[in-house]
Amino acid sequence: KVSNNNKIVSIVDDELDITKLFQDAICGNLNGVSVVSFTNPVTALAHFKENKESYVLVISDLRMPELNGYELLKNVKKLNSNVRTILTSAYEVNEDHKFQEYMKGGIIDLFLDKPVTINRLCQKVSDMVHNQERSS
Repeated sequence: KVSNNNKIVSIVDDELDITKLFQDAICGNLNGVSVVSFTNPVTALAHFKENKESYVLVISDLRMPELNGYELLKNVKKLNSNVRTILTSAYEVNEDHKFQEYMKGGIIDLFLDKPVTINRLCQKVSDMVHNQERSS
């Protein structure tokens, strides 16, 4: 259970080693933030629904079983439009119409190619979480 004053960042990726890697990297870099991770996007969305006021950022892989990254992030923004979103993928997405539409529409705030360096990931996450604090 996440304490009330903590902001939540979640990492959603069907590969466990990636969620662990990202979680360790981000946890070491951010104070006052609880990092949670999920290998099942459906579970991730359920957790988001319960804690949507506390969330500041959702980092999601694109290709996952049951619920892909697009659908997950679309649901996230519907539930709390202030939450920042990062989509990650090892695949080429720039030609994808849905990708372009979601970037333009603000459903995806940032795209990171995989593999992403831990430095870059931490920098982007830190930027987003701190910008979030200033804007809210």
